[in-house]
Amino acid sequence: MKLNNLLILYVYDKQGSCSEVLPILNNNLKKVFTANSISLAKKFYKKYSPCIILVDDSFVNSEVVSFLKEIRAIDIKTAIILLTNNKENRYVLELMELYITKYILKPLKNEELLFALEKCLEVIETRIYSNVKLGKSIIFNFQTQTITKDSQLFVLNKKESILINLFIQNPNRVITYEELEYHIWDNESTQAALKSLIRDFRKKTYKTILKNYSGIGYKLNLETEN
Repeated sequence: MKLNNLLILYVYDKQGSCSEVLPILNNNLKKVFTANSISLAKKFYKKYSPCIILVDDSFVNSEVVSFLKEIRAIDIKTAIILLTNNKENRYVLELMELYITKYILKPLKNEELLFALEKCLEVIETRIYSNVKLGKSIIFNFQTQTITKDSQLFVLNKKESILINLFIQNPNRVITYEELEYHIWDNESTQAALKSLIRDFRKKTYKTILKNYSGIGYKLNLETEN
């Protein structure tokens, strides 16, 4: 995994350092989504499932803290960087409980942000890149992008790899059809292609692994041991 393979959500307030931050992000990440409000940040998070969230805020109220708490309630894998000019941030203790990867005080140094991004990469790999049990006798190996089922090895194709990684990164929510089409086909797909991909993936795992919510999308539905 490399930084230029990752998506980042950059959330900033009116005191944000966009002119300094955006060139660094655009030069090092695959795609940068910018949001100047929490409502827009929520929309982008839900639609694009970024691997990193960078919050550039003065923390004059608890709005950002509440947003990050919502994220952490369903997602422990996404790395978070905080950038602020507030040296007396009264929300620091609450924020530290949310597994923040890096807390940066302005003025911003380019090398400090680059270090934080590299640290995020390490954190993401640590949190995500291990074997995941998908069901009884079914193991997904992140390093090799393979599934072992009853001692039989299945090598996933590119679309299947993106599919399972997306669901594992978002295990507690429904991933919409639009999200799947964006991540897997870059918005150029059909319902028939998605159904075919889901069907083939289920054959390598089991029928109920992805639960369909009609008209909305799919959610990971792992088997549990009795």
